[in-house]
Amino acid sequence: MSTVRFWAFFLGTLTADQVTKSWAQGKASLLRENPILVLDFFDGPEAFLEFTYITNPGAAWSMFSNFPEVLTALAFVALICIYLFRHSLELEKVGPQIIFGLIAGGIAGNLGDRLFRTPAEVVDFIDVYLPLLDYDYPIFNLADSFIFLGVFSYIIRGFREAAEEKKAALASETSNSSDS
Repeated sequence: MSTVRFWAFFLGTLTADQVTKSWAQGKASLLRENPILVLDFFDGPEAFLEFTYITNPGAAWSMFSNFPEVLTALAFVALICIYLFRHSLELEKVGPQIIFGLIAGGIAGNLGDRLFRTPAEVVDFIDVYLPLLDYDYPIFNLADSFIFLGVFSYIIRGFREAAEEKKAALASETSNSSDS
C-alpha cells in the first residue's frame, strides 16, 4: 500500500504550520501591540483578517485550558488511532490519504507546540472577524485550519459515499424488479 500522498500532506501541513508559528512567535511582541492587517472589507474597528499573537493552553475556544496534559494525551491517542486503523480508514485510497494527511499533520503541529515550545501552549495568530454576524472568531493557526479542512472533507466524503450507495441500491432494486 502506497501512502505517499498521506506523508506528503502530513509533512506539508506540519511544515507550513511550524514555519508560520515560528514567524508569529518571532514577532510576538509586535503582533500583540500592532496586529498586521491582511484583509479589511468593511468600515469599523475590526478587520476581516489580521495576524496577531496569543498562546492557548486549551483546545478550540480555549476549552479544557485547565487540562493541557489531557489534550496532549488525546493528540497522541488520535495519531496512534489513525495509524492503527489505517486500513479501516481506507488510507490506500487517494482521498483518505489527503484527508488524514491534513488531520494528522495538524494534530502533530499543535502537539509539537505543547511538547517543544515555551510556554507549552499552542501558538495562535490568525484573527478573523465576521461582520455580518458581528462575531470575532477565536484566534487560530494553520494546524487548526488543516484539521478543520480534513474533518469537513471527511464528512462531505461520507455523505457523498452514502448517496452513491443509496443510488446504487435503488438502481439494483429497479433492475431486479424489472427482471421479475
